[in-house]
Amino acid sequence: MISMRHERLSQAMVQAGLDALFISNPKNVLYLSGFHATMPGEVQSVGDPEAFVLAYRGEIHLLCDGRYIAGAGELNGITPHRIESPTTPKIIADELLRILGPATKVLGYEPDALIHSDAVALLACLGTLECRPAGDIMTGLRMIKTAQEIAELRQAQAITGACFEHVAGRIRVGMSERDVAFEIDTYLRKHSEGNSFSPIVAFGETSARPHYSPNSNRKLESGHLVLLDFGAVHHGYCGDLTRMLVMGKASSRHREVYDLVLKAQLRCLAGIKPGMSWQDIDALCRDYFRDHGCADAFMHGTGHGVGLAIHEPPRLKQTFQEKIAPGMVFTIEPGLYFVGWGGVRIEDMVVATQTGIENLTTTSKELLEVV
Repeated sequence: MISMRHERLSQAMVQAGLDALFISNPKNVLYLSGFHATMPGEVQSVGDPEAFVLAYRGEIHLLCDGRYIAGAGELNGITPHRIESPTTPKIIADELLRILGPATKVLGYEPDALIHSDAVALLACLGTLECRPAGDIMTGLRMIKTAQEIAELRQAQAITGACFEHVAGRIRVGMSERDVAFEIDTYLRKHSEGNSFSPIVAFGETSARPHYSPNSNRKLESGHLVLLDFGAVHHGYCGDLTRMLVMGKASSRHREVYDLVLKAQLRCLAGIKPGMSWQDIDALCRDYFRDHGCADAFMHGTGHGVGLAIHEPPRLKQTFQEKIAPGMVFTIEPGLYFVGWGGVRIEDMVVATQTGIENLTTTSKELLEVV
């Protein structure tokens, strides 16, 4: 899989007119080399990086310090280079120039994956090289998943679904939101590489906050609506799932709101066709809610891409006019949120195909009553 990625990257670089490409986003470093960063985020400090990649003439050069050089030597298809730690923009630039030699004219770099001050200093040390912003190259490569990547995402989603069933069988009145989040975290650490993001666990009124941090003082009561949103990581690839519970018997209001969200999601899943824009997919849910007088309670986009990062293109929102293509993996997660009452979100992860989509999520969407 790595060699195929290198070939695709070389082709993309030729099309962009680049002799070489400097890669600093840790997710892109992982994608091309297999090097797993231990620090979160998608930007590294040039003064103390974990690893950078230089793609040049079909070869992938990995630049790292003594903390990682032994592991780098075990990676297939890459050439490791040891750099000093702590380092400087000049040290990095000198190593790049040494590898590239005098014949290289154009170097691409990722402007969104460098601290501004680091970028200014690094580019100033690269002499006569023409440096071009080229962040869209890696974005484009990662957005179209291979069959193997889709299999990894399918497994991540299967583990995530099993975690939901595990938690649904153990959740009890009196537990705090943090207690349930800990149960999720423990399961995912045991059965996968951990969480793809900090779990969202919300009881009752707090479920009206789409992105919410569980509170140790918020206790579960009978009659509470429960929103659970989390994901497993499998071989670096992220799962993402949102499901709902009710402690005790669901009220008529619970079912009314839940049915609106479920019908919007099912309408969207059934309505996605090849070549639709990201904006048009969002409209499948948004227009349904508008027709039922509740669009103001839909506070976010219909979905987002998932892969090595939990949020990546495509972005299923009102202003994005790009088209879906086979191999894109994204969520469909409409929701309705009412301050003072609560919220409902239902989320599946799907892959675009030649004819529509395939749902990678098999977890039941029934509103589960826990007694």
